[in-house]
Amino acid sequence: MRYLVLSDIHGGSEELKQALRFFQIFNCDFLILLGDLLNHGPRNKLPASYDPMNVGNLLNQFKEKIISIRGNCDSEVDGMVFDFPCNAAYGYLVVSTSKGIKKIFLTHGHLHKIETKEQISRLGLNEGDIVLSGHTHVSGIFFKESGIININPGSISIPKGGTQKGFALISENAIELYDLDGNLLNSYKY
Repeated sequence: MRYLVLSDIHGGSEELKQALRFFQIFNCDFLILLGDLLNHGPRNKLPASYDPMNVGNLLNQFKEKIISIRGNCDSEVDGMVFDFPCNAAYGYLVVSTSKGIKKIFLTHGHLHKIETKEQISRLGLNEGDIVLSGHTHVSGIFFKESGIININPGSISIPKGGTQKGFALISENAIELYDLDGNLLNSYKY
């Protein structure tokens, strides 16, 4: 199974079109959305291509292949634009690797703390598990003291912290971070 992972779209229609090309380029089976799909929130500027209705139309084309998590800028009324469920606070993905089963926790990143072993235990996670989250708009692979590997695909429309507009790809043996031109930025092999 291969998963294209997007976060923090914030209504950026043109950036979403760019990112969705990679669903077919990488022969993905599912599209994971880590929240903040339509609205930009009070702390962010409008993306240059802000068009939330078109974002809804573009994503609805993948409705049977979407796993979606709610972000802090998402509201229940946003769900009226989509033909797929988008209000879950978190989710889990289990992938089979050459080293065994790997649990991946899907979250936007604003609700669940993952810094201590006690915090990850409450989420059903163990040392070495992966947390995929957005929220900060800063792409990267972060190793937490709790033993969790936190991977953030960044934002496709409003990147922060000097990072580029980008996304992630979950494949059989790695999670890779790419920019919107398809350049590999970083990789975590499991």
